[in-house]
Amino acid sequence: MTERRKNLIGITAIVVGLVTVFIGVMIAHWTRLPPVDEFGREIGWSFIPRGWVYYTIGQLIAVGGSQIVVVGIFWAWVYDRKMTWALASVAAMLAWFQLILYFGIIPSEWLNLAQGPLAWTSRPAFTLPSWLLLNNEVTISYRVLKDAVSAGYYTNATIALIYGAYKVQELYKTSKTTTKPVPISEYGRPMKVGVTNGR
Repeated sequence: MTERRKNLIGITAIVVGLVTVFIGVMIAHWTRLPPVDEFGREIGWSFIPRGWVYYTIGQLIAVGGSQIVVVGIFWAWVYDRKMTWALASVAAMLAWFQLILYFGIIPSEWLNLAQGPLAWTSRPAFTLPSWLLLNNEVTISYRVLKDAVSAGYYTNATIALIYGAYKVQELYKTSKTTTKPVPISEYGRPMKVGVTNGR
């Protein structure tokens, strides 16, 4: 793939991602507005659906768009290039953004959703069968479910981070150890750069 085509694909992904982020943010903004103001009067734009479902959909669209932007930047300016200080700083910026998103923003929004609109508090969610627990009654609350989802998310995200860092190291190790193939001339002999007339 030529450098021009690679850059074109990356820039296209960045533009598509930014447009997707804008659409997602607009959906999240307008669907979170209250239907009435503090005086009980209906706020304009009543045709826009409201509620946490639409707001969460808008957030997910924005997150998806941000990932398209990250992939576009990575593809256009980092992937399959010789690592320099400038490229390393771009890659570090992308990694920093991803860590902030996956370990900060997404868990925070999950807690806002669970503690707010879903009202996952201490009220009981379900009761375990007594025959599993020697005829004892154990009730699991929604708060426990909320914390279990958070713990599971952080555990899997940490494992994915360690595995991804390992695979990136392996990728750059193999790219350094592999030798470039020697071009063959029309006469079947290996060509040497800078050598003319057999000298």
